[in-house]
Amino acid sequence: MKIRHKFKTYLLIVILPLFILSIIYWLHLENSIQKERQEQAEWAGSVYQEYIDQVIGETKKKLELLSLSSSVLYMEDEKTEHLMEWIKDTDPRYAGVYWISMDGVSLSGTNKNLYHYYLIEQDDINRAIVTQRAAVAEGKALNNSGFNYFSIFAPILDHEKKAHGFLLAHIRLDHMEKILNILIPDQTLKLETSDHIQILSINAESTTRDSKWVEIPLTEVDWTLSVKKPDTLNTNTMNAFFMFVFFIFFFTHMVYTFVEELLVRREEKKQKALIEKQKIDFVGTLAASTAHEIKNPLTGIKGLIQLLVEKHTEEQDQFYYSVIMKEIERINSIVSEFLILGKPMARKLTTYDVRSIIAELRPIIESEARHFKMEVAWNVVKEPIWVRCTKDQLKQIILNTAKNGFEAMKDGELLSIRIYHENGHAKIDIIDIGQGLNEKDIDKVFEPFYTSKKEGTGLGLFVCKRIIESFDGTIELASKPLIGTTVTISLPLLTNHP
Repeated sequence: MKIRHKFKTYLLIVILPLFILSIIYWLHLENSIQKERQEQAEWAGSVYQEYIDQVIGETKKKLELLSLSSSVLYMEDEKTEHLMEWIKDTDPRYAGVYWISMDGVSLSGTNKNLYHYYLIEQDDINRAIVTQRAAVAEGKALNNSGFNYFSIFAPILDHEKKAHGFLLAHIRLDHMEKILNILIPDQTLKLETSDHIQILSINAESTTRDSKWVEIPLTEVDWTLSVKKPDTLNTNTMNAFFMFVFFIFFFTHMVYTFVEELLVRREEKKQKALIEKQKIDFVGTLAASTAHEIKNPLTGIKGLIQLLVEKHTEEQDQFYYSVIMKEIERINSIVSEFLILGKPMARKLTTYDVRSIIAELRPIIESEARHFKMEVAWNVVKEPIWVRCTKDQLKQIILNTAKNGFEAMKDGELLSIRIYHENGHAKIDIIDIGQGLNEKDIDKVFEPFYTSKKEGTGLGLFVCKRIIESFDGTIELASKPLIGTTVTISLPLLTNHP
């Protein structure tokens, strides 16, 4: 049963929190990683987009500017070829530059192998004539001399802004690929036309069917740039996850150890309390039965001594008899404490004014004070203080407590007794200025059989506590060495009294 209880505790404190928190953290980590990968791919795509748009935009502006000056060279083959070569040499991105007729056929250019080829489709020609601006050819990418390229062309306009030809440049994709690799190494991307024709790809071998892409449209042309998101699971991610799991496992184990320690201590405390109760019950039962056996012959002895007192009136005999009677009374007091220890407190309570009980006790306490050569100071409120108790038992508690105070002080010192009410409770403070107690001994004074007196039984304060608790009250002790001790009896105050 104990092993089963420990397993359930371990499951609740260690296993379940570890499992739940690990799942929550993993989902949070996965979400953060996906967001980070998305942002990283978008950032890389923005860099690539800026470069590609820049290349296309710059080429368009350059061709438009050159087309204005190229109209004067129309049909002058030699000058045209020199111009094409010069344009090509000004930028390493150009694979070739060509003069195109209105039909889209190359008339001259930097590569004679492409003379008289259709390099522009009719749809592109019509679009350029209408807009009178440079455009990107939407035809398929061509391959020439190992160069992959795409075409950008601008209409050559006369003074009446009528097109009579086109200036076309082939942009080298291999050169663009090198630049893109330099900008962000090891990134995977692909560039597709609006017809889903792929004209450029980098690190395509690293893609799989599960690869995720971020698509970024270009502003200069109706193409789509796709950038692959980096893998979501890497060593750093797993290290972070395992570190978190280890920390949670370590923390929950600490909590489990702490809880187990508390449970063990609580169980030990319960066991100790149970053992103490059993011990007190056993001793009480034994004491009660023994006390009854002692009390009966003690009553007979006391009666016989009283007869002898009456019969033998000599002073010496009277002295001996008085000593015997005092010892019998002492034995009777001890036996009475054992009887209280052995039986439960009877709750036959009556309503009393604490001041009336104190008034009855005052002569007895002052007599005890004269016997011990002490002084007593009284501080009693004027208004009635009503409580429910057993008068004789409360008188005995106050008297015993006052007597303890006398025994703790030296000749001529003062015992203070204060009667008042506070926070709905009647309070009785009995204050001495004796030797006091150490802090470690204060908690023991109400334990049975604990005493600091040579002739004490250790039952006095224990019995007092049981009686006061039967009145629904409390008795507390505050003490400091060489300063004194304060015993405070607190009983519920009755607001509705006779």
